[in-house]
Amino acid sequence: MSSGLSKVGVIWALASFLSATAASVGFYLPFWLQGWMRDEHVTPVYFGVFRRCNYPKLMKTGLIKVVEECGRYTTFYDIPSMSWQIAAVLVGVGCGIAILVSFTALLAMCIKDIFSETAVRVAGVVQLLAGLLIGAGIAIYPNGWDSIEVQQACGHASASYRMGGCQLSWAFYLTAGGAAVTMICAALSCGASKEKTFAYHV
Repeated sequence: MSSGLSKVGVIWALASFLSATAASVGFYLPFWLQGWMRDEHVTPVYFGVFRRCNYPKLMKTGLIKVVEECGRYTTFYDIPSMSWQIAAVLVGVGCGIAILVSFTALLAMCIKDIFSETAVRVAGVVQLLAGLLIGAGIAIYPNGWDSIEVQQACGHASASYRMGGCQLSWAFYLTAGGAAVTMICAALSCGASKEKTFAYHV
């Protein structure tokens, strides 16, 4: 099969797929923020934008119990911070766009002339938008660290853009790395299409 992409274009397509996959996996997993609950023993607690693991739950008795399981919040409105709700939408939309562009780029590796030079540049602009959306979601996420649920795991020192006793975990960095590489891919798209050669007859 003949590719419609240049050598730079092949790198662009593969890097686009890897970055979109990394950002999407990081977005789905709850390992963005790690804290600890101390009751009978110390249990690690994890928060993502819409999922959590080993999360604290306030019982009717007034005591806080650690629910040792991973899962998403029951509804969108159960996400404990409006900042996290906004981040979930921004990162989710950005990841969706990045995946769409990456699949189209992979298709262009196999089918000749599926992309014109203009179409590749439009894809690059769309990719830049995807990276900016993911980046904006990541930037807004720490604003939600003042929620009661986070303070139960991170201590009362936690506030907007202050982690208190928590630390960022690997899925946060995976998503951020995916966003950064997606924006680099947008620049690579400028040289992604093969130059057309024309035969002139005298």
